[in-house]
Amino acid sequence: MEGSPLLSIIVPVYKVEAFLPGCLDSILGQTFRDFELILVDDGSPDRCGEICEEYAGKDSRIRVIHKKNGGLSSARNAGIEAARGAWLGFVDSDDTIAPNCYETLLACARRNQVKLVCAGRYDVSFPGWERTPGLCPEREEVISGVELAKRIFTWNHVDSAAWDKLYARELFAEIRYPVGRVNEDLPVTYRIAMLAGKAALCPERVYHYLHRQGSITYSAISDRSFHYSENAEEILQTCRTDYPELVPEARYLYAQSQAYNLKILDMASKDDRKRYADRERDSRRKLRELLPFLLRCPYESGRQKLDALLHVTNLYTPMRRLWRLCRKRA
Repeated sequence: MEGSPLLSIIVPVYKVEAFLPGCLDSILGQTFRDFELILVDDGSPDRCGEICEEYAGKDSRIRVIHKKNGGLSSARNAGIEAARGAWLGFVDSDDTIAPNCYETLLACARRNQVKLVCAGRYDVSFPGWERTPGLCPEREEVISGVELAKRIFTWNHVDSAAWDKLYARELFAEIRYPVGRVNEDLPVTYRIAMLAGKAALCPERVYHYLHRQGSITYSAISDRSFHYSENAEEILQTCRTDYPELVPEARYLYAQSQAYNLKILDMASKDDRKRYADRERDSRRKLRELLPFLLRCPYESGRQKLDALLHVTNLYTPMRRLWRLCRKRA
């Protein structure tokens, strides 16, 4: 499209008033300049909408969409539909990116002639702002979409996160993020990988992912805490019919999601454990059925195998308490 920017950067915005300016400054400070910045105000009740408009008044590359609150997926989808660039990037509104983020990703895409690039990240804690290395590819290489999906399912130096990647916009021609779900990128990114056919891995940490209380990741237990396992189950079913080459890795992901359910319930209040007792029993049963697979699985560490054994025998909680007691006495 004539006059369109090469890149569209999409930022869903909701209740991040304290973090939004830092996010936007990091994007506007990019060494690569030919982009539009689409800010999707997802009905944020604080000053986020005003901050978006203030920034738009200072930089013509910014477009603001104000919409009724619909969640992260809904906001990302609105940005995708408004995007004009040949390439898409996503940034969460409490995160920041390195100054050379998109220059690096676009150069990698061109160098390797691919439609999808996966880079690395730093994990940033809040409060404290301590920065530690997060997931990152080990080296630059081009791999098949099948291999990337397998690595995503097994957390092999890359995962399903939407935001440390660069996408040709055409990959989203018929794909959108599932509205009403958290962990929404998991059922999307592997499909994007399969559609792209191949992807480049970029061994640079260009994204700074903030871990903070109050974010989706750290919210209290609710029905959406189990979206991870629900997504993983749907993925396994889809792979069995459409992508049989991914079934072992999808099965591993599914097993890990059941173990995750048991871990969060183990740390939950008595009331929450009572409320989700059926979930707990169901996850323990499913993990027990998967135990022979997990004990032979090459992706499973010794510690993970031990945890699985303790979970299915209902010994995880007492053993964790015993371990804590021994540490206090040591």
